[in-house]
Amino acid sequence: MTAVAPRGKTSLRLETWSDATRVLYLSGLSGGLPFSFSHVTAADRSLKVEDFALSEHSLVVPDMLSVQPKMPSIFSFNGVIPVRRGQCYARVTLLFQGKQIAILSSAYVTDAKGITYPPGVHEGFAEGPGYLYQITFAPGAGEELSFTVPDNARWRVMAISFRLATSGVAGDRGVRLKFSSVGRVYIVPDVVVQTSATDVYYYFGLGVETRVGTLDANRVAMRLPELMMVGGSTIGTDTVALNGGDNYGSTGCIWVEEWILE
Repeated sequence: MTAVAPRGKTSLRLETWSDATRVLYLSGLSGGLPFSFSHVTAADRSLKVEDFALSEHSLVVPDMLSVQPKMPSIFSFNGVIPVRRGQCYARVTLLFQGKQIAILSSAYVTDAKGITYPPGVHEGFAEGPGYLYQITFAPGAGEELSFTVPDNARWRVMAISFRLATSGVAGDRGVRLKFSSVGRVYIVPDVVVQTSATDVYYYFGLGVETRVGTLDANRVAMRLPELMMVGGSTIGTDTVALNGGDNYGSTGCIWVEEWILE
C-alpha cells in the first residue's frame, strides 16, 4: 500500500516583539528553491504576527532559513535603526493546515546575529544579558522623579543619579526611592538629612556601599535592591517634606537593563 502525502497549506509564522519599528527578512530554501519575505515589527514591544505560505497543497519542511534585520547602509542614511541584543525578539513556527508543527527557531536578533534553522536557536526572553538604556529626566520644581516601566518590558534598575536643590524654605528633607509593582511597594529609606538652600548629589547603584562623602558631605551613595520590574511598575523618589521650590533639575539619569516580556 502506497502512503499518500498529506495535503494542505504549509506556512511559516513569524512572531516578533521590538522596541522600535524594524524590518526583518525571513529567507531560506525549501525543496531546493529560494524564498524571501519581509516583515515590519510593531514599535511598542507588542506581538506582531505574520504568516508566509511555503506551499498551498502539501506539507513541506524548509531545508534552511534565517531571520535577519535590515542593515543600515554604509554609504548613506537609510533610516534603519541599529538592533542591539535585547531590543528585538523573533520566533519562527512551522504550520500545516493552520496548526503548529514545530517551533524552528526563537531568540533575540541583532545586526551581528540573526536566528537560523537548522540547527535552530531556542532562547528565552530573559536569557542572557538585556539591552542597557540610559534615560535622562527633567522634572519641574516641586515634582518627584518618576519612571514607568513600558508595557511588554522587564527592567532591572542598575543605577540612578541626580541632584536635589532645596529652596530657602526652612525644613529638613529626606530623599527616598520608591518601587511600586502589582500593588506592592518597596522603599529605600533616606540616610541623610538635607537642609534648606543646599545642593546634594545622590548616587544609587547595585552593589554600592551606602555612605556619605567624608570631605564632601553633599555626595551620598546608596545601595539599590535587586528587583525585576515589569510593565506598568513605577520607580521614583518619595521625598520627605518636599517643598514646592525644591528641584531635582535636569542633571540626573537612570540606567536600566531591559528584556522584552512575552
